[in-house]
Amino acid sequence: MWKNPNDGAFHGVNKTLSAPSLLQAVKIRAELGWKAWNAPSPLMGRMNSPRNRIEVQVGWKPPSVGWTKLNVDGAASANSGIAGASGLLRGADGSWISGFVAGVGSCSAICSELWAIFHGLKMAWRHDCRTLIVETDSQLAIQLVKDRSHPLHPYAALLMAIRRLLAQDWIVNLVHVYREGNRVADWLSKHSLVYPYGTHELETPPHELLQLLQDDAEGATFARLIIPSPGSPHL
Repeated sequence: MWKNPNDGAFHGVNKTLSAPSLLQAVKIRAELGWKAWNAPSPLMGRMNSPRNRIEVQVGWKPPSVGWTKLNVDGAASANSGIAGASGLLRGADGSWISGFVAGVGSCSAICSELWAIFHGLKMAWRHDCRTLIVETDSQLAIQLVKDRSHPLHPYAALLMAIRRLLAQDWIVNLVHVYREGNRVADWLSKHSLVYPYGTHELETPPHELLQLLQDDAEGATFARLIIPSPGSPHL
């Protein structure tokens, strides 16, 4: 309610909404905040009783032959508000195909995760990857992409752009992974915060990533405590 008139006063954006539309916009933003608040997080995991958790080994797994894997991640600085996105493509042998970092301006952490999916899909299409697995450690980002969002949703335009990319003539599986299986994209996302606005493709990996890439290719795993879901093979 406060932001709507300020957009017109300070940014020249005239979005005069009727009372019902304004209330709907407030409702959508409240629902988004509620989803983010209730999304699984390491902090919530620590609040659960250890008796309800089991230890599993988590690591990056290469795609099957004929498939390409895209790992993506986003980051937002709590101090500056600057956000970035990143991703990388790898084949069945774990080899680097391409990567990117992107400065996406000032936005929330979940918005940076969506930008990472968007830019990652565009990169994969440019590289003729037509059978693709997309891995992200943000369950909320996957949920937002798969759910039908209202036109007044704060990320509606970005979500529609992602869905248009997904609707192209290819096979794309969007999958959640734990952070231990997304370490390279996580490193790149933090690295992206120092880049200027825009997308910067990386034909070769930064030298600092070589050890992480080798660990992934060799099947390195890391212990993580999880709460198994019903029907989980770990039960």
